Amino acid sequence: IVVSLYTSRIILQTLGVNDYGIYQTVGGVAGLLSYIINGSLASGSSRFITFEMGRRDKGKLSDTFSSLLTVHLLFGVVVALLAETIGLWFLYNKMNIPADRMGAAFWVLQCSVLTSTISLISVPYNSLIIANERMDAFAYISVFESIAKLGIVYSLLLLGNADRLIVYAILMCVLQITVRIIYGWFCRKNF
Repeated sequence: IVVSLYTSRIILQTLGVNDYGIYQTVGGVAGLLSYIINGSLASGSSRFITFEMGRRDKGKLSDTFSSLLTVHLLFGVVVALLAETIGLWFLYNKMNIPADRMGAAFWVLQCSVLTSTISLISVPYNSLIIANERMDAFAYISVFESIAKLGIVYSLLLLGNADRLIVYAILMCVLQITVRIIYGWFCRKNF
C-alpha cells in the first residue's frame, strides 16, 4: 500500500496534472466497464470451480475451467467492442481534452481496452487460485506488480523527448500482460 501511494504521487509529478487526468479519465472509461463485469463473473466462476473441486472429478474441473475461460474470453471481446465503439465516440465527442493531447488520449484508451480485456480473461485463473486457497500467490504477485509500477514510473523520468503519457499507458499494459502470464503459469504449475 505504501509503495502504491508513493507511486501515485511520483506519477502525478512525472506526467503532470493534465496528462495524469487524461490517463485517469480515459482509462477509467474502459476500466469501469470491466470492473463492473469482473466482480460478478469472479464470484460465479469461483463458485463453479469450488463446486467441481468438491466433486473430486479432475476431468469435470478441467472442463469447467475451460468453459469459464471461453466465457470470459467472449465477455472480453464484447467489452473491447463496446469500448472501441462507445469509448471512441465518447472520447472524440464528449470529453474535454486539449486538441494537442487527443492522440495521446487515443493511445491511452487503446491500452486501457487491452488491459481491461486481459483483466477479464484472467478472472478464471484468479478464481482457481481462490478456490484452492492459495492467497500467498496473490500476495507475491501484488508485491511484484507494485514494485514493477514503481519501476515504470522511474523509467519515465529517464525518457528524453518521448510522450510520457503514451509510454506510461503502454508500459502499464505490458505489466498487465506480464501479470496475466504469471497467473497462468502459476495455475498450470500448481493445479
